Amino acid sequence: MRQLSILMTSDTHGFWLKAPENAERSLLNTAATIEKLKEKANHPVLTIDLGDFIQGSSFATYCKQEAGDGSVFARAMNKIGYDYQLIGNHEFNFGQDYRDNSLNQLEAPILCANIVWQETGQPALGQPYVITEREGIRIGIIGVTTEYIPHWELPAHYEGLAFLDAYQVAKKYAEQIRPQVDVLILAYHGGFERDLNSFEPLEALTGENRGAEMLQGIPGLDVLLTGHQHRVICQQVGQTWVVQPGFAGQYVAEVTLDLDQDHRLVSGQASLHETSQTSPSQAVREVMEPELSQGVTWLNQVLGEAPLLSVTQDAFEARIYGHPYIEFLNQLQLRETGADFSAIALVNEAFKDFHGPITNEILLASYPYYNLIATVEVSGQTIKDALEFDLNYLVLDQDGRKAINPSYIAPKPKHYNFDVFSGLMTTVDLTQPVGQRVVSIVDERKGQELDLDATYTLALTQYRACGGGDYHMFSSDQMKTLSKTDLATLMKEALAHFGPEDWEQINNHYQHFNWLQ
Repeated sequence: MRQLSILMTSDTHGFWLKAPENAERSLLNTAATIEKLKEKANHPVLTIDLGDFIQGSSFATYCKQEAGDGSVFARAMNKIGYDYQLIGNHEFNFGQDYRDNSLNQLEAPILCANIVWQETGQPALGQPYVITEREGIRIGIIGVTTEYIPHWELPAHYEGLAFLDAYQVAKKYAEQIRPQVDVLILAYHGGFERDLNSFEPLEALTGENRGAEMLQGIPGLDVLLTGHQHRVICQQVGQTWVVQPGFAGQYVAEVTLDLDQDHRLVSGQASLHETSQTSPSQAVREVMEPELSQGVTWLNQVLGEAPLLSVTQDAFEARIYGHPYIEFLNQLQLRETGADFSAIALVNEAFKDFHGPITNEILLASYPYYNLIATVEVSGQTIKDALEFDLNYLVLDQDGRKAINPSYIAPKPKHYNFDVFSGLMTTVDLTQPVGQRVVSIVDERKGQELDLDATYTLALTQYRACGGGDYHMFSSDQMKTLSKTDLATLMKEALAHFGPEDWEQINNHYQHFNWLQ
């Protein structure tokens, strides 16, 4: 009997200083877990990362904004010794130059079959697949990435590239190389659109996630490695082992396959190794200096005071009843663009720390994304459509109380898909059917009902302005302006320049929903 193991990480998001759910853990623990598992194995081990590794943490933002260089991430990946690397959608967030500079320093080959040059149709970011041999076992690995990236990204960040159907491309290469290999692995920076037991849809079938379709439509897959959704999955579906290791390095996924002397697959097992109990890797820490130490110093710098009222520390209440922190973000977008109205989401629960002395760490924990501010020109009807879509986030429970729509909690939390509009007072009746819940929209500047036929300007993050979050009423061709400064930097500048009257306005005018229930 012969064995082969595959170790996989995904969606690590640059959390090399501390993990979001556990300040005592970081990706240094994840690196050490991989080292330990490789040392323990007495058979061939392949290691692969599925992408989203240069963006998403405060440290990653430091590397982009201050160091201006993502090479530290490549050095870490090289020290771990990954055999193969995939591209994630967040590799596009910081633009092409930063992405390419980071990727070009990786020693591991990049597998990316479905992102091609628009003009030639040739793979643009690596090779489509690899066939490798370990102790006589022939292994084929295909890499594909969610094709949904143009729905989130600025066109300049993927200029010249085309994103092909991940399912069709994976199927083509699987059919091509299956006869040549003993083991076939599909590595997919994407997740599952259907339940893996019933195959009932879990979300709108937009094409963002195609994992279930791949399981059902591509014969001969021995292993399907997935990511993107930050889910924790470890099971066998039919004859295919399926894993997804959460995010920020919380787990290392392992699939071990047993093959007979003729290299026929006879059995296997999959597991997820929790990483917090493994001591951090000192070897990886060393190759990441001086950036790690410099990053800590920068993140601890106090930027100024934010005298925001802490009206609630509950994120759900903040979203539906308003919060000065959300109003602060909307006011920054309005001042940057001069738009009529602004909309933004409360993306996480770190807003509760945004008062009093603010450090870079506190600021970036509350708003970790690199988003420029766009102005879109839309009709009043489009704004109403956006608000109606917004309200899909809410349901009434059996006692008639407002609650979060379960589809926004599982399979993946999507709290970032509930925007709060500033400059408008929206009256809502949640007893009405979805799409008919907006009773009235008042332009707060004029004290008059919004004219659905008139044209207005709306300030949004670049993500939302491109239709991100399936806000299909917005698209990049509606974009009239785009700021040169990202929102997190505008927050920092405001801490230095806002006066008492600015904070007073924000603290007194943050409620923009009138709920009839």
